[in-house]
Amino acid sequence: MSSKLTTSNNLWDLVLTDSLDLKKLDINSFRQVGRDNCRLGTWDAIDQSSRYYKSLLYSNAENIDRQILKSKLPLKNKKNGDGIRYYLKRIRNQNIGNPPTVNYFNNDISIDYLLSTEEMFFLDEILKKSTTVMEIGAGFGRLSHSIIQNFKNINRYIIVDLDEVLELAKIYMSKVLNEQEFSKIDFISHKNFKELEGKVKIDISINIDSFQEIDESVVLDYLKFISKNSNYFYTKNAIGKYDPDTVDIKLKNNAQIQSALNMGLCKDIIDIFDSNEIQKARLTYLKKFCPSNFKVFKHEACFGQYLYYYSALFKHN
Repeated sequence: MSSKLTTSNNLWDLVLTDSLDLKKLDINSFRQVGRDNCRLGTWDAIDQSSRYYKSLLYSNAENIDRQILKSKLPLKNKKNGDGIRYYLKRIRNQNIGNPPTVNYFNNDISIDYLLSTEEMFFLDEILKKSTTVMEIGAGFGRLSHSIIQNFKNINRYIIVDLDEVLELAKIYMSKVLNEQEFSKIDFISHKNFKELEGKVKIDISINIDSFQEIDESVVLDYLKFISKNSNYFYTKNAIGKYDPDTVDIKLKNNAQIQSALNMGLCKDIIDIFDSNEIQKARLTYLKKFCPSNFKVFKHEACFGQYLYYYSALFKHN
């Protein structure tokens, strides 16, 4: 095939003919979302492909890998990819469910297990000396799967969730764990978690990406339980609410929007892309999520698309 372009197959001739009329371009609005500049350049703020998602996933892998490589973890090698491999190599059956992945130095990475790696690294010191973990709102079980296969010292993992979600977690965990690992898990309905009161001493309680989605009174009940029954509490949740229009999300169900805005502890509507507002919201978040008789042990910002979330570990006084 000839490498020479003819008028009929020249890319810019096709673009200008098909979808871009520079003579009618409005200089005051051509860079807005979906306007002419998305054809002049290679991107638009809203994209129907997985390109941006995978780019952020790859960048997040690079970021976490660098952090682990610089840490004091006992890594055999310190080449690119060896940081996240420290945890990922122990997690079997990561790709059940066929998630989108990227290849980062021969690590096949999905967002679920990359986030689990970030969380385990943040909690490594505590998890290594724990025997009992409670996770509230574990979803299908990506973190519990990861922790059980990375920290053999943990012999009991309590999952508290909605009944329907627990059924999904049971199916998934039975496929990714062996029989001995699966036997470590107690699946507890959210209706019955208070029955554990005084019957178990939990080394660390965990909640990720769900306290902002449930009623404030329910969150306070969980925090009260944690304050009496756990040594540590780890949370990674949203630091506030945001207006969907600011990120070009168009929702028609106003009742659903209002319900979402009224859930959780941090209800202030903030600009999640304004560093000043983010800093203030993080301070509020640390105060509201701290259980009674606990204090902040350590905290850090999340990366990329999760920048309006915050990781915080609290320790019982």
